[in-house]
Amino acid sequence: MALTISQGQPGDTFQTDSKKFIETEQTKFCEITDQVLPVFASDEAAMAKGWEKRLIPGVFTLSCSVGLMEKAGLLDDVLAFMALDKLRYLAPVYIGDSIYVKVELVEKKSIKEGSRNIINYKFTTYNQNDKPVLEAVNT
Repeated sequence: MALTISQGQPGDTFQTDSKKFIETEQTKFCEITDQVLPVFASDEAAMAKGWEKRLIPGVFTLSCSVGLMEKAGLLDDVLAFMALDKLRYLAPVYIGDSIYVKVELVEKKSIKEGSRNIINYKFTTYNQNDKPVLEAVNT
């Protein structure tokens, strides 16, 4: 079994597997969350705004980034998602792109007489070309 983030030490790094964004998932996400901007609905609308093609909503990229960390087992012993800080979208993500996540354990504070920890970790999401597309610090 792989280590969870909380089992690591500050400075430890982890990497997830990748996920490819497919059109049906993007369409369902946009429908469920009422993401109705035209850049999410058609290539033509996205290109009219200067994008290469239809975009993946940033919050979908964020959700999938967290999902990849969960799937990797990194968050198996997390009791609560307390905060998301310094979230930055660094580059567009398009249908057909793949992402993976690199995670660095930044800080680990013992609480509750050592029975629990507060974990701060930075994660960066990369596309299939190893270009960062999203970064954030989580507690």
